[in-house]
Amino acid sequence: MHRTGCASAFLRISDGVGGPLLFLLLLLQLSSLQLSVGTTTTTASGTTDRWRPQRFGGGGVIDDRDERLQDNEIVEDHRVKPSAPLTPVEPLFDYVASLYMEKMVRRWAPLIWLAPDEQFLPGSVTDFLNHVTPKPRSLSNDIQQHSKVPMGPDSQSWFLVTKSEVEQLLENTTSVLYGQNPNTTTVPVYAHVTQCGHKHFHVSYWLFFPFSQGKPICTLDMGLLGPLPLPVFNNRCFGTLKEFGSHVGDWEHMSLMFNGYDEPEEMYVSVHDAGAFYRFDRNRRKFVFNRQEVRKGFLQKPKFPEVVHLTDEGNHPVLFAAKGSHGLWTAPGKHKYVRIPRLYDDSGYGFPWKTWLKVDVLNSSKKLPIWMQYYGKWGNQRSKCHPLSKMGLQICQFTDGPTGIPMKQHDFRCHNATN
Repeated sequence: MHRTGCASAFLRISDGVGGPLLFLLLLLQLSSLQLSVGTTTTTASGTTDRWRPQRFGGGGVIDDRDERLQDNEIVEDHRVKPSAPLTPVEPLFDYVASLYMEKMVRRWAPLIWLAPDEQFLPGSVTDFLNHVTPKPRSLSNDIQQHSKVPMGPDSQSWFLVTKSEVEQLLENTTSVLYGQNPNTTTVPVYAHVTQCGHKHFHVSYWLFFPFSQGKPICTLDMGLLGPLPLPVFNNRCFGTLKEFGSHVGDWEHMSLMFNGYDEPEEMYVSVHDAGAFYRFDRNRRKFVFNRQEVRKGFLQKPKFPEVVHLTDEGNHPVLFAAKGSHGLWTAPGKHKYVRIPRLYDDSGYGFPWKTWLKVDVLNSSKKLPIWMQYYGKWGNQRSKCHPLSKMGLQICQFTDGPTGIPMKQHDFRCHNATN
Protein backbone atom coordinates (compact mmCIF):
# COMPACT_ATOMS: atom_id res chain seq x y z
CA MET A 1 0.00 0.00 0.00
CA HIS A 2 1.24 3.48 -0.86
CA ARG A 3 2.09 5.74 2.13
CA THR A 4 -0.60 8.29 1.08
CA GLY A 5 -3.16 5.52 0.92
CA CYS A 6 -2.17 4.40 4.40
CA ALA A 7 -2.69 7.89 5.74
CA SER A 8 -6.17 8.27 4.15
CA ALA A 9 -7.13 4.81 5.38
CA PHE A 10 -6.13 5.78 8.90
CA LEU A 11 -8.31 8.90 8.75
CA ARG A 12 -11.28 6.81 7.69
CA ILE A 13 -11.00 3.99 10.20
CA SER A 14 -10.16 6.23 13.17
CA ASP A 15 -13.75 7.53 13.09
CA GLY A 16 -15.20 4.07 13.72
CA VAL A 17 -15.41 2.02 16.91
CA GLY A 18 -12.79 -0.47 15.77
CA GLY A 19 -10.40 2.24 14.59
CA PRO A 20 -7.60 1.69 17.12
CA LEU A 21 -7.55 -2.06 16.52
CA LEU A 22 -7.40 -1.66 12.75
CA PHE A 23 -4.72 0.99 13.09
CA LEU A 24 -2.59 -1.42 15.11
CA LEU A 25 -2.96 -4.06 12.37
CA LEU A 26 -1.82 -1.48 9.79
CA LEU A 27 1.27 -0.71 11.83
CA LEU A 28 2.12 -4.40 12.01
CA GLN A 29 1.75 -4.68 8.25
CA LEU A 30 4.06 -1.70 7.72
CA SER A 31 6.60 -3.19 10.14
CA SER A 32 6.69 -6.44 8.19
CA LEU A 33 7.34 -4.46 5.00
CA GLN A 34 10.16 -2.45 6.59
CA LEU A 35 11.81 -5.46 8.18
CA SER A 36 12.10 -7.47 4.97
CA VAL A 37 15.42 -5.85 4.25
CA GLY A 38 18.57 -7.84 3.58
CA THR A 39 21.29 -8.51 1.11
CA THR A 40 21.49 -10.66 -1.94
CA THR A 41 23.75 -13.67 -1.45
CA THR A 42 24.57 -16.66 -3.65
CA THR A 43 24.29 -20.18 -2.25
CA ALA A 44 26.59 -23.07 -3.06
CA SER A 45 24.08 -24.42 -5.60
CA GLY A 46 24.14 -21.13 -7.47
CA THR A 47 20.62 -20.03 -6.46
CA THR A 48 20.12 -16.56 -5.07
CA ASP A 49 18.74 -15.90 -1.59
CA ARG A 50 17.65 -12.30 -1.96
CA TRP A 51 16.37 -11.44 1.57
CA ARG A 52 18.66 -13.05 4.09
CA PRO A 53 18.86 -10.65 7.02
CA GLN A 54 22.29 -9.85 8.40
CA ARG A 55 23.54 -9.26 11.95
CA PHE A 56 26.50 -7.04 12.60
CA GLY A 57 29.02 -7.58 15.34
CA GLY A 58 32.08 -5.66 16.38
CA GLY A 59 34.15 -7.20 13.58
CA GLY A 60 31.67 -6.99 10.68
CA VAL A 61 29.07 -9.37 9.26
CA ILE A 62 28.44 -12.60 11.21
CA ASP A 63 27.93 -15.47 8.74
CA ASP A 64 27.36 -18.34 11.13
CA ARG A 65 23.80 -19.47 10.45
CA ASP A 66 23.31 -21.20 13.78
CA GLU A 67 24.37 -18.02 15.61
CA ARG A 68 21.98 -15.97 13.44
CA LEU A 69 19.10 -18.25 14.30
CA GLN A 70 19.63 -17.59 17.98
CA ASP A 71 18.57 -13.99 17.43
CA ASN A 72 15.05 -12.71 16.99
CA GLU A 73 15.75 -11.33 13.54
CA ILE A 74 12.20 -10.06 13.07
CA VAL A 75 12.48 -7.34 15.71
CA GLU A 76 16.07 -6.30 14.89
CA ASP A 77 16.55 -3.37 12.57
CA HIS A 78 20.31 -3.03 12.15
CA ARG A 79 20.08 0.16 10.14
CA VAL A 80 19.32 2.06 13.37
CA LYS A 81 22.25 2.72 15.70
CA PRO A 82 21.60 1.97 19.36
CA SER A 83 20.89 5.07 21.44
CA ALA A 84 23.38 6.18 24.09
CA PRO A 85 22.61 4.85 27.56
CA LEU A 86 20.90 7.25 29.93
CA THR A 87 22.98 8.83 32.68
CA PRO A 88 22.24 7.11 35.97
CA VAL A 89 20.14 9.28 38.26
CA GLU A 90 22.08 8.59 41.49
CA PRO A 91 25.53 9.86 40.37
CA LEU A 92 23.87 12.99 38.96
CA PHE A 93 22.11 13.54 42.26
CA ASP A 94 25.36 13.05 44.16
CA TYR A 95 27.11 15.58 41.94
CA VAL A 96 24.38 18.20 42.40
CA ALA A 97 24.24 17.54 46.15
CA SER A 98 28.03 17.89 46.35
CA LEU A 99 27.94 21.23 44.53
CA TYR A 100 25.23 22.47 46.88
CA MET A 101 27.16 21.40 49.98
CA GLU A 102 30.36 23.05 48.82
CA LYS A 103 28.47 26.25 48.06
CA MET A 104 27.00 26.34 51.58
CA VAL A 105 30.33 25.40 53.16
CA ARG A 106 32.03 28.40 51.56
CA ARG A 107 29.10 30.76 52.14
CA TRP A 108 29.11 30.08 55.90
CA ALA A 109 32.86 29.70 56.51
CA PRO A 110 33.81 31.75 59.60
CA LEU A 111 35.66 35.02 59.93
CA ILE A 112 38.43 34.39 62.46
CA TRP A 113 39.91 37.38 64.24
CA LEU A 114 43.48 36.57 65.26
CA ALA A 115 44.56 38.17 68.51
CA PRO A 116 46.57 41.39 68.64
CA ASP A 117 50.32 40.71 68.67
CA GLU A 118 49.75 37.07 67.70
CA GLN A 119 53.08 35.51 66.78
CA PHE A 120 52.07 31.95 65.93
CA LEU A 121 49.91 32.17 62.83
CA PRO A 122 47.96 29.50 60.92
CA GLY A 123 49.63 27.38 58.26
CA SER A 124 49.01 24.73 55.64
CA VAL A 125 49.33 21.02 56.31
CA THR A 126 51.35 20.53 53.12
CA ASP A 127 53.97 23.05 54.20
CA PHE A 128 54.13 21.62 57.73
CA LEU A 129 54.69 18.06 56.47
CA ASN A 130 57.78 19.23 54.61
CA HIS A 131 59.41 20.19 57.92
CA VAL A 132 58.67 17.11 60.04
CA THR A 133 59.74 13.47 60.17
CA PRO A 134 57.42 10.62 61.26
CA LYS A 135 58.79 8.66 64.22
CA PRO A 136 57.25 5.97 66.43
CA ARG A 137 56.98 6.60 70.17
CA SER A 138 59.68 4.08 71.09
CA LEU A 139 62.34 5.54 68.79
CA SER A 140 65.04 7.90 70.06
CA ASN A 141 65.13 11.41 68.68
CA ASP A 142 68.36 10.94 66.72
CA ILE A 143 67.01 8.17 64.48
CA GLN A 144 65.22 9.08 61.25
CA GLN A 145 62.69 6.32 60.66
CA HIS A 146 60.32 7.37 57.87
CA SER A 147 60.23 9.84 55.02
CA LYS A 148 56.48 9.41 54.42
CA VAL A 149 53.55 9.78 56.78
CA PRO A 150 52.34 6.34 57.97
CA MET A 151 48.68 5.48 57.54
CA GLY A 152 46.00 3.42 59.24
CA PRO A 153 45.46 2.26 62.84
CA ASP A 154 49.12 1.27 63.23
CA SER A 155 50.09 4.96 62.97
CA GLN A 156 48.46 5.85 66.31
CA SER A 157 51.77 5.50 68.17
CA TRP A 158 53.63 7.80 65.78
CA PHE A 159 54.66 11.46 66.07
CA LEU A 160 55.41 14.08 63.44
CA VAL A 161 58.68 15.43 64.82
CA THR A 162 60.31 18.63 63.62
CA LYS A 163 63.52 18.09 61.68
CA SER A 164 65.19 20.82 63.74
CA GLU A 165 65.08 21.30 67.52
CA VAL A 166 62.02 23.22 68.70
CA GLU A 167 64.13 25.78 70.59
CA GLN A 168 66.09 26.54 67.41
CA LEU A 169 62.91 26.96 65.40
CA LEU A 170 61.44 29.31 68.02
CA GLU A 171 64.51 31.53 67.78
CA ASN A 172 63.85 31.99 64.04
CA THR A 173 60.64 33.96 63.46
CA THR A 174 60.60 32.87 59.81
CA SER A 175 60.57 29.14 60.68
CA VAL A 176 57.63 26.84 60.01
CA LEU A 177 56.40 27.17 63.62
CA TYR A 178 55.35 30.79 63.05
CA GLY A 179 52.96 29.95 60.25
CA GLN A 180 51.79 32.37 57.56
CA ASN A 181 49.87 35.63 57.61
CA PRO A 182 46.48 34.92 55.97
CA ASN A 183 46.27 38.55 54.83
CA THR A 184 49.37 38.21 52.66
CA THR A 185 49.28 34.46 51.90
CA THR A 186 46.26 32.31 51.12
CA VAL A 187 46.09 29.92 54.08
CA PRO A 188 43.63 27.02 53.77
CA VAL A 189 40.90 26.01 56.18
CA TYR A 190 39.98 22.30 56.05
CA ALA A 191 36.22 21.67 55.86
CA HIS A 192 35.35 18.08 56.80
CA VAL A 193 31.85 17.36 55.42
CA THR A 194 29.51 14.52 56.39
CA GLN A 195 26.47 14.05 54.14
CA CYS A 196 23.22 12.95 55.82
CA GLY A 197 20.77 13.36 52.91
CA HIS A 198 19.52 15.91 50.38
CA LYS A 199 20.49 19.33 51.84
CA HIS A 200 21.20 17.58 55.15
CA PHE A 201 24.85 17.57 56.23
CA HIS A 202 27.24 18.83 58.87
CA VAL A 203 30.66 20.36 58.41
CA SER A 204 33.61 21.01 60.72
CA TYR A 205 35.99 23.83 59.81
CA TRP A 206 39.45 22.77 60.96
CA LEU A 207 42.15 25.40 61.43
CA PHE A 208 45.76 24.24 61.58
CA PHE A 209 48.49 26.11 63.45
CA PRO A 210 52.09 24.77 63.39
CA PHE A 211 52.64 25.77 67.04
CA SER A 212 50.56 26.37 70.16
CA GLN A 213 52.05 28.59 72.85
CA GLY A 214 51.57 27.49 76.45
CA LYS A 215 50.59 29.57 79.48
CA PRO A 216 52.93 31.31 81.93
CA ILE A 217 52.51 29.87 85.42
CA CYS A 218 53.92 31.35 88.63
CA THR A 219 56.25 28.75 90.17
CA LEU A 220 58.64 28.30 93.05
CA ASP A 221 61.82 26.35 92.31
CA MET A 222 62.00 23.38 94.72
CA GLY A 223 65.31 22.00 93.48
CA LEU A 224 65.13 18.25 92.88
CA LEU A 225 61.36 18.38 93.41
CA GLY A 226 61.02 20.75 90.48
CA PRO A 227 58.88 23.87 90.17
CA LEU A 228 55.89 24.23 92.50
CA PRO A 229 52.90 26.22 91.13
CA LEU A 230 52.12 29.34 93.20
CA PRO A 231 48.97 31.46 93.31
CA VAL A 232 49.11 34.99 91.95
CA PHE A 233 48.19 37.86 94.29
CA ASN A 234 46.93 41.10 92.76
CA ASN A 235 48.32 39.99 89.39
CA ARG A 236 51.79 39.67 90.92
CA CYS A 237 53.93 36.55 90.90
CA PHE A 238 56.21 36.18 93.92
CA GLY A 239 58.09 33.35 92.27
CA THR A 240 59.24 32.70 88.70
CA LEU A 241 56.99 32.74 85.63
CA LYS A 242 57.50 29.65 83.50
CA GLU A 243 55.66 28.71 80.34
CA PHE A 244 54.01 25.29 80.36
CA GLY A 245 51.87 23.42 77.86
CA SER A 246 53.38 24.51 74.54
CA HIS A 247 53.27 21.97 71.73
CA VAL A 248 54.08 21.57 68.05
CA GLY A 249 50.95 21.28 65.91
CA ASP A 250 47.54 22.69 66.82
CA TRP A 251 44.09 21.83 65.48
CA GLU A 252 41.10 24.09 66.32
CA HIS A 253 37.59 23.89 64.89
CA MET A 254 33.98 24.98 64.77
CA SER A 255 31.05 23.07 63.22
CA LEU A 256 27.73 23.78 61.49
CA MET A 257 24.66 21.57 61.05
CA PHE A 258 22.43 22.00 57.97
CA ASN A 259 18.97 20.41 57.94
CA GLY A 260 17.33 21.21 54.62
CA TYR A 261 17.71 25.00 54.53
CA ASP A 262 20.24 27.44 53.15
CA GLU A 263 20.99 28.51 56.72
CA PRO A 264 22.56 26.27 59.36
CA GLU A 265 20.36 25.02 62.15
CA GLU A 266 23.08 24.85 64.79
CA MET A 267 26.71 25.78 65.43
CA TYR A 268 29.32 24.31 67.76
CA VAL A 269 32.38 26.29 68.86
CA SER A 270 35.29 24.40 70.43
CA VAL A 271 37.70 25.90 72.94
CA HIS A 272 40.31 23.68 74.60
CA ASP A 273 38.46 20.81 76.35
CA ALA A 274 35.07 22.50 76.29
CA GLY A 275 32.62 23.93 73.78
CA ALA A 276 29.27 25.62 73.24
CA PHE A 277 26.23 24.95 71.04
CA TYR A 278 24.37 27.83 69.41
CA ARG A 279 21.01 27.79 67.57
CA PHE A 280 20.61 29.97 64.50
CA ASP A 281 17.83 32.58 64.79
CA ARG A 282 16.69 33.27 61.21
CA ASN A 283 14.70 36.37 62.18
CA ARG A 284 17.53 38.02 64.09
CA ARG A 285 20.25 36.65 61.79
CA LYS A 286 22.34 35.63 64.81
CA PHE A 287 23.47 32.49 66.58
CA VAL A 288 21.94 32.28 70.06
CA PHE A 289 23.54 30.36 72.92
CA ASN A 290 21.86 27.04 73.66
CA ARG A 291 24.11 24.95 75.93
CA GLN A 292 27.74 24.14 76.68
CA GLU A 293 29.74 21.03 77.40
CA VAL A 294 33.00 20.06 79.05
CA ARG A 295 34.67 17.13 77.30
CA LYS A 296 37.18 16.47 80.05
CA GLY A 297 38.54 18.20 83.12
CA PHE A 298 36.16 19.16 85.92
CA LEU A 299 38.18 22.35 86.47
CA GLN A 300 37.16 23.68 83.07
CA LYS A 301 33.92 25.61 82.76
CA PRO A 302 34.34 28.64 80.53
CA LYS A 303 31.61 31.24 80.13
CA PHE A 304 30.26 31.84 76.63
CA PRO A 305 28.48 34.98 75.34
CA GLU A 306 24.77 34.83 74.50
CA VAL A 307 25.02 35.56 70.76
CA VAL A 308 27.41 35.13 67.85
CA HIS A 309 27.14 37.77 65.14
CA LEU A 310 27.53 37.44 61.37
CA THR A 311 29.66 39.67 59.18
CA ASP A 312 27.97 42.79 57.84
CA GLU A 313 28.39 41.45 54.31
CA GLY A 314 27.75 37.75 53.87
CA ASN A 315 26.87 34.95 56.25
CA HIS A 316 30.12 34.36 58.08
CA PRO A 317 30.08 33.74 61.86
CA VAL A 318 32.56 36.01 63.63
CA LEU A 319 34.89 34.16 66.00
CA PHE A 320 38.07 35.05 67.90
CA ALA A 321 41.22 32.93 68.21
CA ALA A 322 43.01 33.35 71.55
CA LYS A 323 46.57 34.57 71.53
CA GLY A 324 49.07 31.73 71.42
CA SER A 325 46.66 28.91 72.26
CA HIS A 326 44.22 29.68 69.39
CA GLY A 327 41.16 28.49 71.33
CA LEU A 328 38.05 29.79 69.55
CA TRP A 329 35.86 32.22 71.45
CA THR A 330 32.62 33.88 70.40
CA ALA A 331 33.61 37.35 71.71
CA PRO A 332 36.76 39.39 72.28
CA GLY A 333 38.17 39.84 75.77
CA LYS A 334 39.80 37.91 78.59
CA HIS A 335 38.34 34.43 79.14
CA LYS A 336 38.95 32.22 82.18
CA TYR A 337 38.72 28.56 81.18
CA VAL A 338 40.50 26.79 84.07
CA ARG A 339 39.68 27.73 87.65
CA ILE A 340 42.68 26.24 89.51
CA PRO A 341 45.25 27.36 88.54
CA ARG A 342 43.63 30.38 86.93
CA LEU A 343 44.29 30.16 83.20
CA TYR A 344 43.04 32.80 80.80
CA ASP A 345 42.77 33.29 77.06
CA ASP A 346 43.10 36.74 75.53
CA SER A 347 41.34 37.44 72.25
CA GLY A 348 40.59 40.57 70.27
CA TYR A 349 40.65 42.40 66.97
CA GLY A 350 44.17 41.79 65.72
CA PHE A 351 43.73 41.08 62.00
CA PRO A 352 41.02 39.08 60.22
CA TRP A 353 41.35 35.68 58.62
CA LYS A 354 38.71 35.28 55.90
CA THR A 355 38.65 31.51 55.78
CA TRP A 356 36.25 31.34 52.82
CA LEU A 357 39.01 32.59 50.49
CA LYS A 358 40.58 29.11 50.53
CA VAL A 359 38.47 26.18 51.69
CA ASP A 360 39.81 22.66 51.17
CA VAL A 361 36.67 20.51 51.27
CA LEU A 362 37.29 17.04 52.70
CA ASN A 363 34.35 14.93 51.56
CA SER A 364 34.28 11.14 51.88
CA SER A 365 32.68 10.93 48.40
CA LYS A 366 35.90 12.36 46.96
CA LYS A 367 39.51 11.25 47.19
CA LEU A 368 40.88 12.37 50.54
CA PRO A 369 44.50 13.45 51.02
CA ILE A 370 46.85 10.81 52.40
CA TRP A 371 47.34 12.66 55.70
CA MET A 372 43.64 12.08 56.48
CA GLN A 373 44.62 8.45 57.12
CA TYR A 374 47.27 9.38 59.70
CA TYR A 375 46.06 8.60 63.24
CA GLY A 376 49.11 9.70 65.24
CA LYS A 377 50.23 12.93 66.91
CA TRP A 378 50.83 16.12 64.95
CA GLY A 379 53.97 17.20 66.73
CA ASN A 380 56.87 16.26 68.97
CA GLN A 381 56.74 14.12 72.09
CA ARG A 382 56.55 15.93 75.44
CA SER A 383 59.79 17.17 76.95
CA LYS A 384 61.14 19.23 79.86
CA CYS A 385 58.58 17.73 82.21
CA HIS A 386 58.28 18.11 85.99
CA PRO A 387 60.51 15.67 87.95
CA LEU A 388 57.36 14.14 89.43
CA SER A 389 55.85 13.43 86.00
CA LYS A 390 56.63 9.72 86.40
CA MET A 391 54.33 9.74 89.42
CA GLY A 392 51.44 11.13 87.38
CA LEU A 393 52.07 14.88 87.62
CA GLN A 394 51.94 15.64 83.91
CA ILE A 395 53.32 19.18 83.89
CA CYS A 396 55.67 19.74 80.94
CA GLN A 397 57.02 22.80 79.21
CA PHE A 398 56.42 20.98 75.91
CA THR A 399 53.49 18.54 75.74
CA ASP A 400 52.64 15.95 73.08
CA GLY A 401 51.34 17.18 69.77
CA PRO A 402 47.57 16.76 69.25
CA THR A 403 45.83 14.10 67.18
CA GLY A 404 44.38 15.12 63.82
CA ILE A 405 40.95 15.21 62.17
CA PRO A 406 40.42 11.41 61.76
CA MET A 407 40.73 10.88 65.53
CA LYS A 408 38.23 13.59 66.50
CA GLN A 409 34.57 12.91 67.29
CA HIS A 410 31.86 14.66 65.29
CA ASP A 411 30.03 17.46 67.06
CA PHE A 412 26.77 16.61 65.28
CA ARG A 413 25.02 13.44 64.13
CA CYS A 414 22.80 12.89 61.13
CA HIS A 415 19.12 13.03 62.14
CA ASN A 416 15.74 13.70 60.50
CA ALA A 417 17.38 13.48 57.09
CA THR A 418 15.56 12.14 54.05
CA ASN A 419 17.19 11.27 50.78
